[in-house]
Amino acid sequence: MLHRFHLHRRTWYPWLFIGLATVANAAGYTLLQPAKSFDLFILITGATAGFVHFLYSQHHQETQLFVTLFKSFNERYDKLNEKLNAIVSRDKEALLSPENVKTLYDYFNLCAEEHLYYASGYIDHEVWLAWVQGMKYFAEDTEIRELWERELSSGSYYGFNLSVLDAVPYPHDHLARRSVKR
Repeated sequence: MLHRFHLHRRTWYPWLFIGLATVANAAGYTLLQPAKSFDLFILITGATAGFVHFLYSQHHQETQLFVTLFKSFNERYDKLNEKLNAIVSRDKEALLSPENVKTLYDYFNLCAEEHLYYASGYIDHEVWLAWVQGMKYFAEDTEIRELWERELSSGSYYGFNLSVLDAVPYPHDHLARRSVKR
């Protein structure tokens, strides 16, 4: 199973250390019946601390990568946000302009990259769900969704497809949808 990054895991490491150190020391003492039990305690506790520190350091590095990605994705989204909202609120009788299509292509690329990093385990699940709610908002527009589906058929969006959006339910009722743009 693919390792999924979760920000809240950092609180698990002290408990993991206590649990592993307790079990390892109990097993070591029971199995080995050492004459120098304190030396064995120090050895096992030190090895356990080293192992848990390694796991925590890995989580810390993943957190730093997540923060970098999160900032980058949100900065890119912020540059598109006003234009995207103008596209959604346009007169529905009007066709998408070439400028609208360019903005939407930029947005589709952003969404695909976010999905790529989420699927690779670098984006926190709760953050991904929030982003999906925003994507769903824009995909509700028939013309945007049709353009998005045509673009996705080219296969150039890192495996992203609109079924990803359809698989995630809205968090609340229909009124809540409008307030979850990102």
